[in-house]
Amino acid sequence: MRALENSRMSSKASRNTSIEALRLVAVAGIAIFHTFQWTFQAVCTGLPEYAPLAVFPYSGALGFINLLGCWANEVFFMISGYFLIPSAVRALQNGSSAQGLTRKSFARLKKIVLPTLFYCAVCLFVSMYVYPLPEISLQEIGWLTLGIEFIWVYATTVCMAPLFGLTKNQLSKKSYTIAVVAVGVLVFIINGYLAAQSSVNSGEFSWLQKIMSAVTYVIAFLMGGLLRDYTGTTKPRKARIVAKRSLAAVLIIAIDLEAALSATGNLSTMTTLSYKSTSIVSFALAAASLLFAATRDNKTNHPRVENAIVTLSAATLGFYVMQSLTSSLWRPVFNTTLANILASANNPAAIYIVTGTAISIAFAPTLLIIDAARSLIARSLKQQSTHQR
Repeated sequence: MRALENSRMSSKASRNTSIEALRLVAVAGIAIFHTFQWTFQAVCTGLPEYAPLAVFPYSGALGFINLLGCWANEVFFMISGYFLIPSAVRALQNGSSAQGLTRKSFARLKKIVLPTLFYCAVCLFVSMYVYPLPEISLQEIGWLTLGIEFIWVYATTVCMAPLFGLTKNQLSKKSYTIAVVAVGVLVFIINGYLAAQSSVNSGEFSWLQKIMSAVTYVIAFLMGGLLRDYTGTTKPRKARIVAKRSLAAVLIIAIDLEAALSATGNLSTMTTLSYKSTSIVSFALAAASLLFAATRDNKTNHPRVENAIVTLSAATLGFYVMQSLTSSLWRPVFNTTLANILASANNPAAIYIVTGTAISIAFAPTLLIIDAARSLIARSLKQQSTHQR
């Protein structure tokens, strides 16, 4: 038993703790974004009760928070691309077949789909027999599709890793890099055009924007692979300097941009820049964040902390599914709490934002711990089944 525990500790310790910690930061970003998502929309549509938040600097703070949702999603895709694309290339170079890589992809797919279906089944059971959850029923499918669309886009992209690896293996490094960058630039040009047309034509192209959001996440996955190429071929000291400067520069640009839009009251542009398919700022921030994490010193003198980070980061998928499916439970509580602050506090805007951020950061670890416990129980049951055979 001790040998098994040591083996697990060693396996977790071999992972890049800085990148795993970045996953947790992204989880916090998702939690904060979802807490303030409707607040930001209410501010941008001019609802009078949210007027205290519609002025500088509070609208700027909300704008930056609204960037976090897209940033976090792209971080998740980039991290996966950072590991999976080079892994596919190495496997091909070592003699693996495309069929073998496809089997591995389906094994990864199972690790995404099964926990997702587990939480869907739990929520359906709760909705049918314990407490009704709006739109979660056997008669509805929206909660299984668009309700967790991020999960299905992510699963599809992960399954495409062998195809990307095969393409990269067939091209020279320079040709592959140029192709990915060119496609990425083209995607963002199309995204910008659709955003402009949608605003002019009263949202007529919104469905195309959703599709292009998924394409943008695939580009983020490919960007993760390019970042792995960079860290693998650049001297560590130089890579760390570039990463630190890049992250600082993008952060300064993002903060200054949101502040400027807040000061001028340009909330419509703020909304456009934070939308999934048009947020070039979020994309750049995600790339700089991953580069920064990937170039940090991975050594630590606190193995328990490292083990906790890796364990909780593995629960990211469960967190996302649970937060999405149970939003009808926690969102009204959060909204009521924050609305009361806005109606009664002496300095409502600042207290509103600080309180919303605090309850979001407290809520996220709760869901992570729940999924970590589920994963531990599932592994224990699997081991018992194996021993009985």
